[in-house]
Amino acid sequence: MLPSWTVGLLLLASVRGKEICYGHLGCFSDEKPWCGTLQRPLKLFPWDPKNIDTRFLLYTNENPNNFQLITATDLSTVEASNFQLDRKTRFIIHGFIDNGEESWLSDMCKKLFEVEKVNCICVDWKCGARTLYSQAVQNTRVVGAEIAFFIQNLAWVPCGFCPLPLFKDEMGTAPFRRPTV
Repeated sequence: MLPSWTVGLLLLASVRGKEICYGHLGCFSDEKPWCGTLQRPLKLFPWDPKNIDTRFLLYTNENPNNFQLITATDLSTVEASNFQLDRKTRFIIHGFIDNGEESWLSDMCKKLFEVEKVNCICVDWKCGARTLYSQAVQNTRVVGAEIAFFIQNLAWVPCGFCPLPLFKDEMGTAPFRRPTV
């Protein structure tokens, strides 16, 4: 009786929800709907943001062929770039196994430049995307939080917050991560 009781207790402990926290990005649970469902049966946490290594690659009408690396944690990189506060900002995010420097992303920016003057930010998370699919799915949660954090920080750049539509592949929840976005 004791061994089966012990096994039962261990099983109960293994299904209990847990979370992992990454500072300014917040906490991530391993509970439903993120894990333990038919579509996501494995209980995985997203990787540490340092391992995912999300990068924001800025293209503008002034630099359509070469990106400028800007960061959410150092807004001086935004101020030193060709980012224009009076322009709309568009985000393009690659998906599983891809990377942010693929030509289709910059081509999409160039198509936008033909229509209007915009800031076009390609979000590169290749280190988190080039893994097992089930892990990459979890990593998108951190990438979405990083995008939300970046947008929230842009609100502190002088002249206020400009509308920032999101072209997405897999980051559909990015604007909903932060209640102020």
